[in-house]
Amino acid sequence: MGEGLQQFLAGYPVLAPVFYTAIRALAIIIPPIPGGFIDLAGMALFGPIRAFILGEIGLMFGASTAFLIARRFREPAVRRFASLGKLAEWERQISERSKFWTLVLLRLPSNAVFDYISYAAGLTTVGFWKFFFSTLIGNLPGTIIFFLIGGTFYQSGWYYFIVFAAALIILGLIAGKGDKLAGFLRRFFTG
Repeated sequence: MGEGLQQFLAGYPVLAPVFYTAIRALAIIIPPIPGGFIDLAGMALFGPIRAFILGEIGLMFGASTAFLIARRFREPAVRRFASLGKLAEWERQISERSKFWTLVLLRLPSNAVFDYISYAAGLTTVGFWKFFFSTLIGNLPGTIIFFLIGGTFYQSGWYYFIVFAAALIILGLIAGKGDKLAGFLRRFFTG
């Protein structure tokens, strides 16, 4: 997928940044299209820094669009992506004051469910700008690591990139204690 996308984008050098950003947004709006392959094509074509900027714009546009689709069309649009019962329970448990930081914390390790969180958040009472900035803040650390550090390894050769990706997966598995980690972070930041 990545090489085909890279060839497509290379065929339209003037419009490639716009196409890349739009395709990156669509990967969020239409789950579960894997954004990583799109990002690899962007890094190969634009380099890590430019791909990071364009990818982040696409990611934020896609997340915002998913949020607004859920806000507008409510449960029928989101039912296939999220457990509505669990979402209602989560919203009852989280105070209005702590929703921003809870969303930031959910975004930090959530690349696998990024699309779904965007849709689910649209059903809550969280305001758009609170959603937008919590998504931006929570997403930046992982995105920076992936594009800037991973991009450097990617440009150095596949061997280095594979070692980097394996290290990220191992760290994710170690840190991915799921509910235990989320519960601890929620208690830590919300008192």
